[in-house]
Amino acid sequence: MVKKLSIWAVNHRSLVLGILLLVTLLFAFQIRNISIRTDPSDLLPSNHPFMNVHNKYKEQLGGSFKVFLMLQVKEGDIYNKETLEKIVRLTDGLDAIPGVNHDQIYSIASRKLKKLTVTEDAILTEDLMREVPASPQAMEELKNTIRKTQSVFGVWVSKDEKSALITAAFIERSMDFKIILKEMSRLVETESDKNHVAYMAGEPLLMGWVLKYQEEMWWIFGATIFSLFFLLYLYFRNLVGVLVPVLSTSMAAIWGLGFCGLLGYNLDPLILVIPLLITARALSHSVQITERYFECYHESKDAKEACIRSMQSILPPGALGIVTDVLGILFIAVAPIPIIQKLAYLCSFWAFSIIFTTLIFCPLVISFFTPPANIGKIVDTQRGAVQWILGIIARMGFGRGAVVTLILTIIIAVFTAVSASRVGIGDVHPGSPILWEDSNYNTAIDRINHNFPGTDELYVLIEGEGARAVETPGFLRVLNRFQRHMEKSSSASRTQSVSDLLPSVYRTIYGGHPKWEIIPLEKAQSAQVFYRLGSNSAPGDYDLYYSRDESVANVVIWYKNHMGKTLREAVDAVKGFMGENKEMLAKEKLTFKLASGTLGMQAATNEAVEKSQLLNLVLVLGSVFILCAFTYRSVIAAVFLMIPLNIANIITLAVMYHLEIGLNVNTLPIVSVGVGIGIDYGIYLLSRCCEEFQVSGEYSWDVANRAIRTTGKAIFFTATTMVVGVLFWYFFSSMKFQAEMGLLLAIIMFLNMVGAMVVLPMLLYIFKPKFLGKATVQA
Repeated sequence: MVKKLSIWAVNHRSLVLGILLLVTLLFAFQIRNISIRTDPSDLLPSNHPFMNVHNKYKEQLGGSFKVFLMLQVKEGDIYNKETLEKIVRLTDGLDAIPGVNHDQIYSIASRKLKKLTVTEDAILTEDLMREVPASPQAMEELKNTIRKTQSVFGVWVSKDEKSALITAAFIERSMDFKIILKEMSRLVETESDKNHVAYMAGEPLLMGWVLKYQEEMWWIFGATIFSLFFLLYLYFRNLVGVLVPVLSTSMAAIWGLGFCGLLGYNLDPLILVIPLLITARALSHSVQITERYFECYHESKDAKEACIRSMQSILPPGALGIVTDVLGILFIAVAPIPIIQKLAYLCSFWAFSIIFTTLIFCPLVISFFTPPANIGKIVDTQRGAVQWILGIIARMGFGRGAVVTLILTIIIAVFTAVSASRVGIGDVHPGSPILWEDSNYNTAIDRINHNFPGTDELYVLIEGEGARAVETPGFLRVLNRFQRHMEKSSSASRTQSVSDLLPSVYRTIYGGHPKWEIIPLEKAQSAQVFYRLGSNSAPGDYDLYYSRDESVANVVIWYKNHMGKTLREAVDAVKGFMGENKEMLAKEKLTFKLASGTLGMQAATNEAVEKSQLLNLVLVLGSVFILCAFTYRSVIAAVFLMIPLNIANIITLAVMYHLEIGLNVNTLPIVSVGVGIGIDYGIYLLSRCCEEFQVSGEYSWDVANRAIRTTGKAIFFTATTMVVGVLFWYFFSSMKFQAEMGLLLAIIMFLNMVGAMVVLPMLLYIFKPKFLGKATVQA
């Protein structure tokens, strides 16, 4: 069937190429619809229970996209006119940034932080700092007020009184990350001087930095592509060998990008490494088929016959390799995270298009060219440095070399499996893994966390039965008890709820006597305290702590990092309290709702990644196994292909562990795609071994050596070319994530090359499987 298809395609090459070019033009027209941006909603698991809680209460509490701005003095403390005026300007400046939630700005200069003022006529609730104190007496009064206010001191003013914190939440649909970064950078630069330094952090700023480095990403991307094509020229040194792969790779890119524009998808800058990998795979397949054409022409001296034979030889293993690529990419969509699902659909189509843009397109285009004069040198299997290296590789998989390779493979697999099992889910370092540790962003995170409870917040909602349920003393005691429980955790730095606001109000009502600084014991007393708390306050001033109908209370729990271990401890601590206090919660008719806040969203994402990782791996490996068994008509053939693939995967995970790279929403696609793509090399080499075996009748040194020196040569070139290309990201990217992913992809490609060219031939030599003589790879 493949032979008939190859003959028909070559005989009707103008028609087939015309159709391919027409489709390419249609896709090219759709590229104009692509936008390169980060959509905040794409980063979160849409169907996770935490997301339901977050979406229900985000209008009250603010979204998870929050910024932190800290002003720190070098000498003295913040209680001076100059510093407090800077805090006022920074607060107002944040309030003026487009997309900010004006009701979710907190600082000692905002209306959200309150104090109690006792007059002859009444006890009033007023803004903590209505204006900058003009006299030393007023300044001292402000200092004493802040020190006595538990909900402010240590939270919005550092305990050493040298720093003040300002936070602001943004409305997701109105955010522009570039504008947020630009405006906040301007504020920081304006208000920093010899005695003041400002630091800024938060998810919107992180996304702003990613977009700022977008220009850099494009030149690295361009340098990578240029290096791939330059190495291609060094390999073939003729027009056909360079132009045909360039045309086919470009066509595949047009199809992929056009499909992206057709669906209206946005390209997130963080996932550009995956399209680059697909581009490199298209180049790899085009090199395989071009190399095979040169071999066939060298044997037959007939260009048309060489095109037919090369298509007939490469199409079955190439299509199988591409389908495994597609499945490896497509199955990452089991993770219920929109950015991963969009990546899966886009890149799986892009990979699938290589069947048409490379496996079919290349031999048809080649047929229009005069065969190059240097074909003899290209197919020479004896001379040259590359052939000398391939000879060494061939000996590692045959004879005594195969025995040594088997022993080393078992030892390496056992030892790396231990490290691979320890790869963490989520981030494994404080700060953001996207940027380098010494970046401005991570430096700011470190400084803010050093002076304040933390930049990562977990919101736990507690629902009562009906309006004003929060006022009941039983509800307040549960809040207080829950806070003490959470503060026992080694990872939590502080908690806060409405129960922390009430004692100071209660004490003030009773003349300031210390014994009354407690949570009210009766409903009437509690109602009186809530009345005093809310007097002279605007609607929404206490939204962070309880809903406006007082049916739901929020407990804020601060953490200094969002590492996977911290997230698991936080969620387990909440669930532990719920389990230990079931009777009390039932008695008070309270329901705990997990979770919101930045930490809640991170926990939801990590849980989604963790649950989908195993399912993704099972689906990819299972489907690849079935496809290989069906194609080669042998279960043993599939087993032989899976062994080097799984060893490469284990070593990759071990490398991730030692490089301290965790599995998260950004790295999961890299690892999963590597599994599907990594088997290509093994498929090509095994198919060539079957061809050579069926000609000679036995698996001899000549069979192994010829397979390595022909098909293995193309594998060696494409793998080393891809390794060199993606390493540009490691050495030149300002983003740690992309640098590490470049390194990780280089390791994955190198390991799969070694697995295909060393481990697979070793297995064939030692076990001498019968399928070599029966496998039909050219039906």
